Amino acid sequence: MNKRYILITLAVFLLSCQTKKKEVKDDVQSVLPEKGLKRLVEANVLTSNELPKIEIKVENEFRFMGQFDFEILASSDEYPEDMQGKAVAAGERYIFAQVNENRSVDKLFIVQFEGFLPENDFIYNYNFSTADSIGGNRYRHNTWFYDSKKLAQENPNEEGAKTRAFLEGKGYVLEDEFMMSRFVGLASEDRKNEIIIFYLEMLNKTTGISLEEYENSISAEKAESIRNSFIGRSRKSFEIIKG
Repeated sequence: MNKRYILITLAVFLLSCQTKKKEVKDDVQSVLPEKGLKRLVEANVLTSNELPKIEIKVENEFRFMGQFDFEILASSDEYPEDMQGKAVAAGERYIFAQVNENRSVDKLFIVQFEGFLPENDFIYNYNFSTADSIGGNRYRHNTWFYDSKKLAQENPNEEGAKTRAFLEGKGYVLEDEFMMSRFVGLASEDRKNEIIIFYLEMLNKTTGISLEEYENSISAEKAESIRNSFIGRSRKSFEIIKG
């Protein structure tokens, strides 16, 4: 198991997804339906009426904390030079959390709706031939063990950093080091839209070990056992009711 490769892959992924925060909604239990509203949360069910049309039941251990909009700015070599620093995609993040009596976060569940802007020709060109079927869609899956605080400091405009700021601004406490289980699915036939489901746990709180110990001190067998148990919990954290 090449744990350093996992961390490098995560850093590259996050560096390519710089964002600009537009709006943060208050800490509420539901987004009230309005005329024309595309998405809402009621009784821990997130309903999206388009891109994609889906209903996700989040386990009751999580509380809906709110959502924010974002833009993704071109910041990597995959975009032409004249696009660098400009918005190429936009979306929404819906944040759920399990917290204890000290307002310390134990787990996070996040659903991200994202799409390239109509004025460009970019698409999400992923291969889903070996992806798992969940509900009526295929989802690519990856896991990462990483220093969330460090990456947020290095990349304050990306979604992970803004999620930390969103929760800390409400008075919640997060550990520095996370475990992430990530499910990525297409949200439109033209591949210009995607949905990403994140399940995260605080690494030390869950395992009793640090990222350095996970990478360098424990056996490959123990690391694999931790990862597999984590994946199992992530798959039980939600159910796709429709879509």
